[in-house]
Amino acid sequence: MRIDVDEPDARDLFWEGMRDVADAAARHQDQALYQAIVKIGRAALAQGIEVVSSGGLFLQCPICDALPGQRCVNVAGHPLGDRACHPERVELSAKAFKGEVPIPPPLR
Repeated sequence: MRIDVDEPDARDLFWEGMRDVADAAARHQDQALYQAIVKIGRAALAQGIEVVSSGGLFLQCPICDALPGQRCVNVAGHPLGDRACHPERVELSAKAFKGEVPIPPPLR
């Protein structure tokens, strides 16, 4: 099978696949899949795949330390309500997407 990396939707398809892996990791509570997201993400960024706005899902949360791909968890003083990610994680993602801050570890 040949993959055209210049396909107009390649970036979006890649990140859609990453979201599918994140969903599977959450469904099966599989730490190995979360670690795979980090490995795949680092390799993709090294190859020049552009970051897309993901609402923070693919960055580690600075509040609860949720891994890339993991949903955030409630911590004292930082309730989630009906959100999947803490607002600080979403804000960090937006800044990284705009290039205002470097992509934080573990993806960097």
